[in-house]
Amino acid sequence: MLASQKELDRLATRIQLAYRRRGPCWDGGRSTSRVWTAAAMVLWQAHLDDAEVPLDPELFVASQPMDSGVADPWVDLVGENAKTAYQRRVRQIIHMLRAELKRELRFAGRLVRKGRPLGDVLLDPNPRLSPLGRYIAAQRADRGDLAERLEDDALAQHRVCPLYRFASLAFVSAEQYPIDSEPAKTESHAAPLPLLPRPLSASLN
Repeated sequence: MLASQKELDRLATRIQLAYRRRGPCWDGGRSTSRVWTAAAMVLWQAHLDDAEVPLDPELFVASQPMDSGVADPWVDLVGENAKTAYQRRVRQIIHMLRAELKRELRFAGRLVRKGRPLGDVLLDPNPRLSPLGRYIAAQRADRGDLAERLEDDALAQHRVCPLYRFASLAFVSAEQYPIDSEPAKTESHAAPLPLLPRPLSASLN
C-alpha cells in the first residue's frame, strides 16, 4: 500500500521534531527538508515489511544509534541501517512486553492454584498484575464476565503502548484483544504453556 503525500508529510513533521528533541549537534547545514520525507518513507517501508512495526515516528527516531558528536539525519534516519535498527528495536520491545505478561499470568495462576477465587485475584488491588494482564487472564479462563469488567482499564494500557497488542497474541487471539479496530493479526500465536487452565474449575469461580 502506497502512502499518501499527506500521510508522509505528517510523519515527516513528527520525525523532524523528534530528531531535534533528541538533541544531536545538528545545525541543518548538511541536509534539506527532503530528508524528513525520505525518513518518513523509510518508516513507512518498515511498517509495510512487517505489520508488527508501527508507524511511530518518535520511536523510529529513538531507535537509531546516533553519533553524539556528528549528526546527519541522512545517515541517522535514511541510512541503510535505519530501517533494520527500528525493526530490531520494536521486536525487542514486543519480546519484553510478552515476558512481562507471561510473568503476570504465571503469578495469577499460582494464586488460583493456592485456592484464591479467580475473581478475587483479578479484581483485588495487586501491583504485580497490570490491567491488561488481568484482562488476558480472564479471557484465558473463559471468564467473559470478568473480562468485560476489566476491558476499559486494559484498553487504557494498550493506548499507552500499542505494542502490547502484538505481545498479547502469545496468550489470546486477536479477536479477544481489547480493541475495537481491525485485528493486528488474523491468527493467534498462543503459548503452549497453560499459564491459566482453560477453563478453571467451578470451585475457583
